[in-house]
Amino acid sequence: MHHHKEWITVDILDKIQERRNKKAAINTSQTRSEKAKARTEYTEVNKQVKRSIRTDERKYVEDLAEKAAREGNMRQMYDITKKLSGNHRKPERLVKSKEGEVITNIEEQRNRWVEHFKELLNRPAPLNPPNIEAAPTDFPIDIGPPTIEEIRMAIRQIKSDRAAGPDNIPAEALKADVAATARILHILFNKIWDEEEVPKDWKEGLLIKILKKGDLSNCDNYRGITLLPIPGKVFNRVLLNRMRDCIDAKLRDQQAGFRKDRSCTDQIATLRIIVEQSIEWNSSLYINFID
Repeated sequence: MHHHKEWITVDILDKIQERRNKKAAINTSQTRSEKAKARTEYTEVNKQVKRSIRTDERKYVEDLAEKAAREGNMRQMYDITKKLSGNHRKPERLVKSKEGEVITNIEEQRNRWVEHFKELLNRPAPLNPPNIEAAPTDFPIDIGPPTIEEIRMAIRQIKSDRAAGPDNIPAEALKADVAATARILHILFNKIWDEEEVPKDWKEGLLIKILKKGDLSNCDNYRGITLLPIPGKVFNRVLLNRMRDCIDAKLRDQQAGFRKDRSCTDQIATLRIIVEQSIEWNSSLYINFID
């Protein structure tokens, strides 16, 4: 008998079963096109499962918080609030120095992470920069101040259920009343436009380390993601919406990453088919990975 977490719903279990079926379909596909189609369907269902789990878990915790508030259970309210805000800390993992020695002191561990990311992110410029032709800059892009309608659209486009930046303002707070938020941000964005200077708080972020694979104590086995203030992301989204169509027309069809209605998953499926054909026809294949 399986024991599921209390917030797991029947709909999620059905989606998980559908994901299993899609994964099985990949292995039983007879042709390359069937396999590529099955893999695309699996990827989409997998996204739906993860999205549903996040949504249902959050709703479950919020319902608990409301119940605790009605009953006046302040201890439970405090614990749930910490969980909702993400302010619960896990114990620090052991980390190794560059020489491979284990660091147990928490302050020294943090200093090691600072050292690691400084070296990783602050690489010196190459001595002999490549001679690459500069991209054109004369695009027909609106350079007037952001309008309220543009800001409304940008707020709606910001994804929910994402961690907030250093200001601790989540996307849901801005979306609670899009019209009111847009009016407030319109004043701020126009000030930024006139003074050509963004708030210094927008230049700060929370650097979170995420394990890729391998030894948990080796800093090189982690990648960092930076959590930035959501209002700054709204401003960036306004700029992106203005630039996207002009820039998109200049990009190659082969580029799928960071483009609307495209996915690297499709490119991966195409590459797998090319590899399979190369093996089937016993022909040479050269692949260049650039990061």
